[in-house]
Amino acid sequence: MKQLPTIDFLKLQMKLKGIRQSHRLGQHFLVDEQILARIADAVGAGPESLVVEIGAGPGYLTSQLAARAAAVTAIELDERLREIHADAFGTVDSVNFVYGDAMKIDLAEVARERAAALGLSAIQIAGNLPFQITSPLLFDQCGPAMPWSRMVFMVQKEVADRVLSPPGRKDYGVLTVKLAMWWCATRLMEVPARKFVPPPEVDATVIVFERLTETPSPEEWTSLSRLIDAAFNQRRKKMVNSLAARLGVPDMKERATAALKAMGRDDNTRAEMLAPDEFRRLNELLK
Repeated sequence: MKQLPTIDFLKLQMKLKGIRQSHRLGQHFLVDEQILARIADAVGAGPESLVVEIGAGPGYLTSQLAARAAAVTAIELDERLREIHADAFGTVDSVNFVYGDAMKIDLAEVARERAAALGLSAIQIAGNLPFQITSPLLFDQCGPAMPWSRMVFMVQKEVADRVLSPPGRKDYGVLTVKLAMWWCATRLMEVPARKFVPPPEVDATVIVFERLTETPSPEEWTSLSRLIDAAFNQRRKKMVNSLAARLGVPDMKERATAALKAMGRDDNTRAEMLAPDEFRRLNELLK
């Protein structure tokens, strides 16, 4: 049986070592055990799972994940926490820590290598994402090279509103559409700011991402991604004009008008009006 550290033990270690959260790193640690357990349950890890955790902090969620998964690889930028990790998880062979910037580490490669070494067949990713890396990291998860079967991320509520927005709303944009090509995103729960130490200025939302079974091929994704970027580049303009201005393809305005008409849309259509599956259809018609 794994001897995993408790939240109280980890809190005590932080106090004894005089480590305070870094405002520069956007550190707000969730310390509610019930919420942490619920997040870990949502990851769906089991005896064949490796979970990659982004932003491990002292290890509050790490311990919950380790209780459920065969192995955990925890990514942490703050080198000050090495000693706490060594004391708390040093005898837990299933947990290893990688220190560095999650945006500069090839997370997919790190995960594949460890899963292969351990003979594990499922890989999930989870974490409490600092605001400054949330959107870039989520964009990185849009593509054919990602090994995750499920993602569970806690993000600021405003980011969650963008990710989960339906078409036609101001929150609906490039991030919404690109994620929807790869993931089915659902809101697991809201987490009030008071549940964190120190409390952030805004509440958080936990989102569960289930990988879709039918996703774009690498070739389709290249053209589809360019199309989505171009469509939203000037979202207040008619989409046919945005596509013509950004894609640099002869007769694009006329071709886009004809394609939209075939879809039951007209040339007044703006990017935020199209659902994700309509972008795939438009991409096909423009080939």
